[in-house]
Amino acid sequence: MDGLYSLGQLSVPLEDISGSRRPDMCRSYNEYIASGLYDSRYPKPNRRVLRTALAALPREGRFLDFGAGPGRYTLPLLALSDAGGIAYDISQAACATLVLRANAFVTAGRLKVVGGPLGGLVDDAGEPFDLVMLAFGVLGHVSGRASRLAILRTLRNLMSPTGTILLGLPNVLRRFRAEQSASKVLVRVGELERGDILYRRTTDIGPIDMFYHLYSVKEACRELADAGFAVDTVTPESILPESLAVSRRRLGRFDDALSSILPASLGYGLLITAHPEPDGATR
Repeated sequence: MDGLYSLGQLSVPLEDISGSRRPDMCRSYNEYIASGLYDSRYPKPNRRVLRTALAALPREGRFLDFGAGPGRYTLPLLALSDAGGIAYDISQAACATLVLRANAFVTAGRLKVVGGPLGGLVDDAGEPFDLVMLAFGVLGHVSGRASRLAILRTLRNLMSPTGTILLGLPNVLRRFRAEQSASKVLVRVGELERGDILYRRTTDIGPIDMFYHLYSVKEACRELADAGFAVDTVTPESILPESLAVSRRRLGRFDDALSSILPASLGYGLLITAHPEPDGATR
C-alpha cells in the first residue's frame, strides 16, 4: 500500500502533487495500534458516544463499526445489547487485536471482523445496518473530499432506510492549531485541501506520521447532505480532550454534562447523527 490510502475502489494517490507528504494511514494505524499508544490514550469508550449509539441501535439490530480499531466501541455495543454486526478496519493490527478480544462474540456468530478493501466490506455486509458509526475522527483520516463522499455514499447504501449514521469528527476550531498554521503553505500550493493537516505521534517504536481533515459544523453538515443524509443532531463529542474524558471517570461525567449544554462549536470533537434521505438523492 506504499503511496496509497487504499479503500478498495477508492484509492487516493498520495503523490498526485509533486512533493506531497501525506502519509499512508493504513501503515500509520498499524504502527499506532501495535505500539500500544492507542489503547493507553483511549482505554474506554466515550460515555456520551456509547450512549448515543445504543439509543440508535435496536436491541437485536445490526451495526457496522467502521474504523473499529481494537474494539473500543464494538465490544461494549455487543456486551450491552443483543445486536450483532461487522467491525471493519483497514489496519491489520487493529483487526487482529479485535479478533482476539471479541473471540466469544465471533464464535457465537454475533460479530464478523472485516479488513482490507472497502469492496470486501460491501460483499460481506449482508442485511442492512440499523447503525453505522465512524467514531472519533475516523472519516477525518480519509484524504480528499471526493473519497470521503464516496465512502459515505457507499455506507448509505448499506443502511436500513430507518437507520442512523453516527460520526465523531475533529473540530477545526479546537484541534491542532499549530499544525493548521503549518499546513497553510501546502494548502496554498494544492498539496492539501482546506482543513487538512499533517501531524505526528511519538511512540516507543518511533514517530508516526498522520493525516487529518478537520471539520467545521457547517462543512460536516454539507458533506453529509451531499452524500444523501439528513442531519438530526450536532453536539460536542466532548469538551475536554478525548484522552482525559475517557481515562478518568469523574472527568468523563463532568465532560458529559458540559457537552449536554454547550454548543457543538466548542467541542473538542463534533458528534453528529443523521439518517438516509428517503428518496436517496445526493447533491
